[in-house]
Amino acid sequence: MKNKTVKRIASIVAIASVCVFFFSYIIYHMVSSSNNEIKTEFALKETVYKTIDTKCFVIRDEEFIKSDAQGTTVSFATNGDRVASGDTVSIVFSSSEDAATYLKAQELKKDIEHYEELSGQANFQTLNINSLTKKINSELYDYLDSVEARDFKNAIPSVELFRDSMVGKQIATGKTVDFPDNLVRLNEELSSLDSGNLDFTEIKSKNAGYFISGSDGYENTLKFSDIDSLTAKDVKKAIKSKPGNISPDVVGRTVSSFKWYIACVIDTDKTVDITFDKKIYINFPGSGVERLPVSLYRIGDKGAKETVVVFCCDEMNKSLSDFRIEDIEIITDEYSGYRISNTSIRTIDGQQGVYIVRGNLMGFRKIRVIYSTKDYSIVDNPDNASDYIKLYDKVVTEGVDLYDNKLI
Repeated sequence: MKNKTVKRIASIVAIASVCVFFFSYIIYHMVSSSNNEIKTEFALKETVYKTIDTKCFVIRDEEFIKSDAQGTTVSFATNGDRVASGDTVSIVFSSSEDAATYLKAQELKKDIEHYEELSGQANFQTLNINSLTKKINSELYDYLDSVEARDFKNAIPSVELFRDSMVGKQIATGKTVDFPDNLVRLNEELSSLDSGNLDFTEIKSKNAGYFISGSDGYENTLKFSDIDSLTAKDVKKAIKSKPGNISPDVVGRTVSSFKWYIACVIDTDKTVDITFDKKIYINFPGSGVERLPVSLYRIGDKGAKETVVVFCCDEMNKSLSDFRIEDIEIITDEYSGYRISNTSIRTIDGQQGVYIVRGNLMGFRKIRVIYSTKDYSIVDNPDNASDYIKLYDKVVTEGVDLYDNKLI
């Protein structure tokens, strides 16, 4: 009986020993495996901005263009175009049929002029094919860039230049292009149109400046002449205001001054980042306009909690002409460098740096942090030193037991 008990205890001890060994083996490999599991990311170049986010009110030197003509309008100017005093900005036809006839006649005249110009090229066959090919490629890229940017105003002339250059290449390589037949057909079609007795009224600009069609009802909310006396209260009221009544005889506006203003209200303590000698850019997230260069025109009372800040701009195009009450990001600083996760940053012997992986070896590389958020930092290599981080380094973001020259 006693021997059986001893044997049973011995068996239990043996089984327990095997279990302890087995679990120790598993734990060892789990720990060992976790030590070898590291995560990395590439060090890539990135530019980030420090911004002040607020709302603004856009102020222009606007003068209404008015007309009581009734009918179908054909525009000659698009938003943001420069017009001179006396320029025709649109024509109002008494009927839609007259407007259609006019547009068709203008299209035919343009095509005739185009074919007459190409016909003149047929007498010159000494064109350099290599130069012409480069020109064709450049014009094609310009067209594709315009389409990608949805800039269809520039896309049309780009594709016309591309077309003409292709025809020029056909001529230069000896291919026959039948211009006379096209010219005869176009002239006959133009003659068949009764375009000489159309009933219309021309609308002209009284002033020189940028043209903007119609009205948004905010032209008189803040006056251009009051730009030097605007207060934070004035701007906040304007931003919250509703558009005024629009007169039915308003056809458009001319912006006489080259300069226009962006007025906003910001916390006074943030104005420390805005100075007259500093390059300042503004983003308009709602319209996709980025890094619009502006200059500081004035800062209001710095003794209050909030103050009015006015920026000045001398650029104008279709997108900018639409601005009135907008969300903006005032870029006060920008930082360019390598973006890395904050989890990758370590301090070794008082030096900030990161571990990187090259081949099967781990190495420590120094960094200089120039901008940081709670999740990531922008770092750089100030003197392009060999012991600092470089572009496309595989930076270790997670892992344990990291050290220089560790075999991975």
